[in-house]
Amino acid sequence: MERPRLGLIGSLLRVQFPQSRGAGRPGQHPGTIDYRLDRRRLLRAVRAGEIDLEEVCDAQIELLRVGKDYSKAAPTACPVCEARTLRHVRFVFGPRLPKEGRAINSTKELERLAEKTGEFRCFLVEVCMSCRWNHLLTAAPLRSRKSA
Repeated sequence: MERPRLGLIGSLLRVQFPQSRGAGRPGQHPGTIDYRLDRRRLLRAVRAGEIDLEEVCDAQIELLRVGKDYSKAAPTACPVCEARTLRHVRFVFGPRLPKEGRAINSTKELERLAEKTGEFRCFLVEVCMSCRWNHLLTAAPLRSRKSA
């Protein structure tokens, strides 16, 4: 017996879409925004000469200070200067926090903020201590482990 032709709609119904592969995958929780595509686009424009280095390597003094004192080493080198001085900084914004946010450098402190009432958002920024490259990597709502 011959199978009926399903056409485009039928073939779309059989498509398997990728699923989350466990903890740590960007965008795992609703409300998470991943800026990797924007980062890739920006780096491609820099390498093509469409954007000057001065426009992207412009971290402010305060971000460099926070990068020095309240950050963790990034697992990769800087995408611009290739120095191993790339740092990851987490800022949390929410009720009863300073308007400029609060730099967080420990998982324990993040968990403590997630337990508080109110809506908190965590922003992960990478900053190079050598060339001053900086870019927002992710923005995500803080959730306690109990509610996740």
